[in-house]
Amino acid sequence: MDLRHVICYLYEEEHLSERAIARQLGLSPSTIHYWIIRQGEKATTKSGRPRATDASTDQALYEASVKDPFLTAMDMLRNMNPSCSVHTIRNRLKEKGLKCRTPARKPFLTQYHRQGRYTFAQSHLYWSVEKWHRVIFSDEKIFRSSSRGALRVYRPVQGNNRYDDRYLVHSSNPCDTSVSRFTICVWLAFGNEGKIRDLHRIEQRTLNSQYYTTRILSSIETRVCEDEEDEVQNLVFMQDLSSIHTSHLSKRWLHEHNVPVMEDWPPKGPDMNPVENVWAELVRRIEIQRRHTGIENENQLWEDILQAFNELPNDYFENLINSMPNRVQTVAKKHGGWTKY
Repeated sequence: MDLRHVICYLYEEEHLSERAIARQLGLSPSTIHYWIIRQGEKATTKSGRPRATDASTDQALYEASVKDPFLTAMDMLRNMNPSCSVHTIRNRLKEKGLKCRTPARKPFLTQYHRQGRYTFAQSHLYWSVEKWHRVIFSDEKIFRSSSRGALRVYRPVQGNNRYDDRYLVHSSNPCDTSVSRFTICVWLAFGNEGKIRDLHRIEQRTLNSQYYTTRILSSIETRVCEDEEDEVQNLVFMQDLSSIHTSHLSKRWLHEHNVPVMEDWPPKGPDMNPVENVWAELVRRIEIQRRHTGIENENQLWEDILQAFNELPNDYFENLINSMPNRVQTVAKKHGGWTKY
């Protein structure tokens, strides 16, 4: 039974309204009305050019793309020599549910990395959300004055308006030595049930263990020690496996100040660290600010970072930590593979 007959059956036998039929079949009400009005008429067969490919060719193209997702339509045309154009190949793949997209970029994971991530996920698989809220997550990031990548702009399809001022991005003159690029390094920590939310500008060019312990860790020590002794024992300080964090000086400082550390944090674990999501959001907000006002010096960049950070609501940080059970479950399910986070 073709679709026209289904529409007529639902209308005459089931006594459904046109809108009800449209919702049930996923069609527009105007389409349903058209075929009800035309019921009894013979369907007309539209003439047109026959398909350039048959079912077997379509399936071969699909299987080739599934086997190697990075195979381009032009590669298929050269290797398989189908009797069609590159545009037709793209259309056939799209009909099969395959659409060309930009691939996600993630660092390469060795078997050692995967095993470490999987082991960590398994050991924390049954941690409650409340327990994750007792963790203090931390990380560092370098912010740059230059743009993070190519911008995109919406402009009318018709007309020669590509070079209109409103659609242009004015780049700085590379010969102008007065406009230099600069960077600043920032450290961030949040957690302990919302009691800690620190953003620290690293004042020296190269971060080392001495600066890390005396200027950064010492800044959160007082607030950690303000909690009751039992509460402090339930806290866990998370840091990645940077050589600065794992140096003898840093380890000794954390031990002497009785700061419990998440010792089993895996290598290559940024998608399990919610601080990475904060970094991405800050970069996004700073990018918007950069388009309007630009950034002239390091101090302005730091002020923009600080302003964007202070504008983040409490719910944002809570939701990030609430996602931790899903993060570790996904890593365990993918046997240490990357997640969407």
